[in-house]
Amino acid sequence: MAAIARPRILPMKTAGTQHFIERTYREGGTFQWVREAYKNSQEADATKVRFGVEWQAVENLGVYRRVIADDGIGMDADELVAFFNTFGGGGKPIGEAHENFGIGVKTSLLPWNRHGIVVVSWVDGEASMIWVQRDSETGEYGLRLFEIEEDGETSIESVVTPFDDEEHGCDWSRVKPEWLQEHGTVLVLLGNSPSDNTVLGDPNRDEADIKGISAYLNKRLWTLPEGMALTVDELRTQDRSNWPPNEEVAHKTQANPEVDRRTNMRTVMGARYFIDYPRKVEGGKLAHSGTQRLRDGTEIDWFLWEGNRPTGLHSYAASTGYIAALYQGELFDVTSHHATYRSFAISESAVRQNLWLIVRPPQFEAGTRFGVYMKTDRNSLLLRGGPNPGGPLPINEWGNEFADNMPEAIHDAIVKVRAGTGGGTLEDPTWRARLMARFGARWRVMMRRVNPNGRLGVTPDQAGTDPVHRGPRKVRKRRKPRNGTAKVKTGLGGALNLGRENGDQPAEDARVGGGLPSYRRVPGSDFEPGMLAIWKAKDDENPAGVVLLNIDHPVLRQVVEHWQAQFPEHYAEEIEKDVTAVYGEVAVSKVAHSAAMRSIIPTDVIEEKLRSPEALTMALLGLLAEEAVIAPRIGGKYKRRRPEAVEAETP
Repeated sequence: MAAIARPRILPMKTAGTQHFIERTYREGGTFQWVREAYKNSQEADATKVRFGVEWQAVENLGVYRRVIADDGIGMDADELVAFFNTFGGGGKPIGEAHENFGIGVKTSLLPWNRHGIVVVSWVDGEASMIWVQRDSETGEYGLRLFEIEEDGETSIESVVTPFDDEEHGCDWSRVKPEWLQEHGTVLVLLGNSPSDNTVLGDPNRDEADIKGISAYLNKRLWTLPEGMALTVDELRTQDRSNWPPNEEVAHKTQANPEVDRRTNMRTVMGARYFIDYPRKVEGGKLAHSGTQRLRDGTEIDWFLWEGNRPTGLHSYAASTGYIAALYQGELFDVTSHHATYRSFAISESAVRQNLWLIVRPPQFEAGTRFGVYMKTDRNSLLLRGGPNPGGPLPINEWGNEFADNMPEAIHDAIVKVRAGTGGGTLEDPTWRARLMARFGARWRVMMRRVNPNGRLGVTPDQAGTDPVHRGPRKVRKRRKPRNGTAKVKTGLGGALNLGRENGDQPAEDARVGGGLPSYRRVPGSDFEPGMLAIWKAKDDENPAGVVLLNIDHPVLRQVVEHWQAQFPEHYAEEIEKDVTAVYGEVAVSKVAHSAAMRSIIPTDVIEEKLRSPEALTMALLGLLAEEAVIAPRIGGKYKRRRPEAVEAETP
């Protein structure tokens, strides 16, 4: 039998690349081009990178163009064409899980620099220049072709020696900074016309902040490669009339102190620097830090600041805490949202502002079953493997596991902040008894229960129904009563046989009835704007969960003040406690009652929607339920009302 030759493949060609470029651009984010340009410089082994200003056009035309320069290995003529005129060029295959794709700088820059990007690169001191732009007739992006006359002959070239360009007010050979010696690359952004100012960034996106590039880099990059200096030449004002007219004014002594036209050369340090902050801060320091490893191999680095934070950081770096995923030296999915912190059992504003949680999930590799990789927009991470492949990061699940083993320093900070805020449980014994009878067994929490055959140890400090310890027996199906409701023991009575602390009595892990949730009075700074109450399923002090009540909410303040006005002033403080207690009790009862919906609505829907801050806030509006409890409680307790309040109600 004749051998079958290996099939030969004609590679698929790409047409209409402008559509791919435009679409990828739309999927990108603010200052995406900054990230892509930096990554190219980093991969070129640059030790110095600068986001500067092209000063020749400033002086000759009054046009302020952004320049990106580095002292990397540089590109010769052939390499320039291969990298900038190939979609996925530079030897980088599009689609590899952890590659930078070779498309980023083109897709993030060309759509708002249709007039062009001038690239000049030096290798062994020899300069090569290309001009990438959009064809106004076809819409295609590609290299500009130049007519070159030499020895009486004319040729068409895409790579040329840098030349003096009067139309654009620039000698392209002079864009090379003094510190760039034998090798490196410079990109000049021309915008959509010769007169465009590109110094502030993409005009189609929110990039007008004069410190925007520095802030983006200091929030996106965790640390910089050792030995790299990354700087940004920043304007000091958005008022163009006060921009420097030339480089001498920008970088040298200020002639007119009344109008400071100088630029600021800011050094980018990376996000980690502003957490550690090695400089001395009066009354503040990074007090605690550590790493917690989760079951799936993810590690969470945590940093807890104590006292005052450095002042003035907010304009060019993150000044307060956040949660982010760290991947290949960059931060993704950065958030400081209340709800995300709550999944880590942290709701107190004073703690959130001083706590950074940096999640380091395992990187997906061939042969592994779980890991993360970068989405094609290069702004978020996705999962491979696990229960939700291709989905977003399971931040809530990671948060729950972190909360179960919360570091002691974070727990102590939370307890310190909570001191004096006040908490409570349902005070009406009849109401509480009814809720306990109906829903107490539904609130299950993990504890250790005394068991003579247990392999763990416990110090029992809570009563619970004693389990029956028998030998092996036949498993029987549980029968339901005729009314269709299964009988469930709450596990809340009997001798002390439950606890959480290690001890000398043998025990086993068990899910037991945890009683009802409680509520806690907290300041408005711990809430999203407008929210009156928040359900917190995980709480270190309340295993059954806790409702956080916003004591600064205008609706609650109005009700408190209404009832305070009915009685003498010396009752004001007690009345405020009574009114907020009623709102806390009503909120707890609504959360408890929602457990009855589990037979008809999925648990995750109940948790995410029925117990959402919006749902709880709406449930506490309307006054009728709360007034029905407040009126008899306060009226029976204080009795004597102000005469003017009584007269106001007299018809």
